[in-house]
Amino acid sequence: MQEKLIAGLTSNYGSLLGQQYLKWLKMPPTYLRVMQSIDYRKGMYAAQQIKANQQIMLISTEKCFTSVEFVGCDTRKSQELQTIASQIAHKICGGKVEQQYLVTGLLKIILQVFVHQKDQSLTHSPFANMIQPPNTPLLWPQTVIDLISSRNLGSLIEGTLLQCQSMYNELQLSKVYGLTAIEFLKLFQAVRASLICFNPQKPKYFDMQSVQIVCPIVQQFDHSFDPNCYLDGCYLSHENMSFVDISAKKQIEPGDKLTINYGNLSNHDLLMRHGITVEDNPYNEMPIDLDFTKAINYTEQLFDQKQKWLRQSEITNIERQTLYANKINVQLLQYLRIYFLTEQEFSLNPHLEFNSFQEKISEENEMLVKQFMIQNIKNILSTYKQISKPIGKELQDLFKIQKDEMTILQNNLTFFSK
Repeated sequence: MQEKLIAGLTSNYGSLLGQQYLKWLKMPPTYLRVMQSIDYRKGMYAAQQIKANQQIMLISTEKCFTSVEFVGCDTRKSQELQTIASQIAHKICGGKVEQQYLVTGLLKIILQVFVHQKDQSLTHSPFANMIQPPNTPLLWPQTVIDLISSRNLGSLIEGTLLQCQSMYNELQLSKVYGLTAIEFLKLFQAVRASLICFNPQKPKYFDMQSVQIVCPIVQQFDHSFDPNCYLDGCYLSHENMSFVDISAKKQIEPGDKLTINYGNLSNHDLLMRHGITVEDNPYNEMPIDLDFTKAINYTEQLFDQKQKWLRQSEITNIERQTLYANKINVQLLQYLRIYFLTEQEFSLNPHLEFNSFQEKISEENEMLVKQFMIQNIKNILSTYKQISKPIGKELQDLFKIQKDEMTILQNNLTFFSK
């Protein structure tokens, strides 16, 4: 089974580095164990029927880069690099403990991959050389960046680049040399795309018990929101060895592509992390900035009462809101009904409570909400640039993101127009 998979991968990895990687995968002891017949042709395909919950393959964590230990480093160097990663994460993330934990692990793996790419004598060098960044907006040419109309995508790119630059600057201050800014950006993107925040029961979900892993083979499985495979972890006590376990989530027929879920992410996040988008993505959403300038007089009416109600809501920023692809933001609707409540309406309904605004208060109030949202949505729609005949992956991805956002805006415009 293993030889069949390796043979399929051979045609994809024709370079010298690719051949070294495949040789490294096969090296004893048997860290890669393939239990089912799989074909590889620009993706993993079942060559036989695989029943639900059957194991497809096991990959030893000995073949992985993890956030737990530094592969190929002596104890002193390992402790030094761990300290550097922890200090940088603390400085960048401040008191945000979970984010600090995640960034620390990310930096640990980036440093390992960097060291193994530079020193070909290290054990995981063949794997490190194959960890390459996907084509994400972080690496787009300026000619494409200049065409971006999406404020959300633009801010995601800017924020991520600033975070990368901060990490790189701190590495330089910590005397981690031999790495240029663009090399670090590519490493950051490559590792983040490959990262499994591995909690055995929730392999793509991050929490403080997660171990972050970059594992060979896993990225050969394409993404699906309805995958036929899942990741798990297993420990074989008689071998004293841990494995990443890829198993069938449901029955898979011969010729079916093998897929896993990269995460229930919007196309913005899938593109930024993995360089992909999904047609009709049900998780698409769009942050927007609402302009209250022409409605400021409603702020003063019933100010104390409105503040009392709004403290019960989950909304923390009144101007920054989110629109969804397939549903209405009911919290936003509830908030706007409160915001546009007049003193006259309250005098007629003095027993209104916070939950009362889940329903329509009056025709006049609903009309104010409607007019406000319609004007804001139309203003945002007017900012988009037309991209004619998108040629090349970058322009096609940009066109898809713009189309997604305009669809969300049009869907919400239709709702509020009714």
